[in-house]
Amino acid sequence: MKIALVTGATAGIGLETARGLAEQGFHVLLHGRTLAKARAAAAEIRGGRVSPLHADLSDLDAVRQLADNVRANHPRLDVLINNAGVWNSRQELTAEGIEKTFVVNHLAPFLLTGLLRDHLLPDGRIICVASDSHKQVKGMAFGNLNLDGNYHGLRSYAQSKLANILFCYEYDRRKEDATTICAVQPGLVQTDIGLKGNTWLHRLAWRVRRRMSGNKTPAEGAATSIFLATADSAPPSGLYWDEKRPKRSYSSSYSEDEARQLWEISERLTSYTYRF
Repeated sequence: MKIALVTGATAGIGLETARGLAEQGFHVLLHGRTLAKARAAAAEIRGGRVSPLHADLSDLDAVRQLADNVRANHPRLDVLINNAGVWNSRQELTAEGIEKTFVVNHLAPFLLTGLLRDHLLPDGRIICVASDSHKQVKGMAFGNLNLDGNYHGLRSYAQSKLANILFCYEYDRRKEDATTICAVQPGLVQTDIGLKGNTWLHRLAWRVRRRMSGNKTPAEGAATSIFLATADSAPPSGLYWDEKRPKRSYSSSYSEDEARQLWEISERLTSYTYRF
């Protein structure tokens, strides 16, 4: 039985991704911020094997504990899906003084992938849920990653999604095995990400946006991640996927200098050095 870890899987795209993989015979490690939420989500999935896990991804020590848990209790990983994400109206800093959206959306998957890389099968698959919103920034704000004095929820989220894609492309350049790594654009999906802890105005705007025609259901948003995880043949690595097909990401995401600089900063901020 193949084993897949799906982060941020207690609702929305993550829950539907976990459900879809369980239906296809995977043993799904379903991650949530709390164990109660992970257990409740796992109970919603009928059929298949689902194991709840928990960690607050804004706490890098908790990310390390999550990786230790996976390594200690499961013989291997076939698929790692970095799906968890947040969107904050107001700037929040972690205990380390790093902007929370950047930590949860980028540093946590950067660290988790590194810690679990040797636990993945040599031909394992890594899927990072990104977004076309990365086109809203023209590059990483390396001089001010926290966006101090220039913070906006959309800007912060867009920067974190650009970081996801830069990470995937750089990982693909550095890897020396048959691992597949892909970034995914799920589309405009009817989820609750814009309702959690945001201002009343942003919550209202998100509710209106969710009712707009053309938005995907969470199951539709999960379809490409499920496709990449379950395809009989490994999909091409180091690409950006939308609607089960690769496409071009925004021009700034192809900057090897930006990707290399982001990688070095991420290693420093996580106190973790990749060894390929």
